[in-house]
Amino acid sequence: MKIYTFGYGTRLGLSLILHQIKNDMTSEEKNKIESCRIMIVGNGEFADAINTALLKVGFHNIIYVEAPTESADIAVDVAMNGISARLGGKLPVVYPFDFIEGGAAMVVLPDDKVEFEAKGDVRLCAAKYMSGYCAFWNIDNSDWLRVVLPRIEQGEQSAKAQQTAACICARILANIAVGRDVKHFPRFYLSKNLE
Repeated sequence: MKIYTFGYGTRLGLSLILHQIKNDMTSEEKNKIESCRIMIVGNGEFADAINTALLKVGFHNIIYVEAPTESADIAVDVAMNGISARLGGKLPVVYPFDFIEGGAAMVVLPDDKVEFEAKGDVRLCAAKYMSGYCAFWNIDNSDWLRVVLPRIEQGEQSAKAQQTAACICARILANIAVGRDVKHFPRFYLSKNLE
């Protein structure tokens, strides 16, 4: 069984990874991905980047909503409005993050107890949490996140970081859809921007 995951701070190549995910799947896994219902909460260029990456991996049943519903198997919260609590812990929720110089994602499974969703600026809270985690555990190639914290605090965004986060999300959602284990809160996925 292959697990598509990567270490904290690992650089990714978008086309290589998305191509690899789809090509390494069995017919049964491709069918599971095609039939999996994905709900993207939010809109805009970030949501569109995630939608594009999901389509490249083989997802076909993707809906955009402004407010969460339970008509999906997995949710992606681009709006950063703490939907896992509002869904009553019924669906896995993936939070993608644009951290300017890189992308990240955090998975909240139905039984996870998460506090960052209620703290206002979810993106900033997640960046501080991940930066602190990486510093505490001395994670290689993650100093860039600490350096960009002031820019994240100012609200700066990056299309390149959104592409990186979209790629990470596609990998995570493919793993969830076919029943593979994924890192979930308090663990996370973090990568410097795509090459």
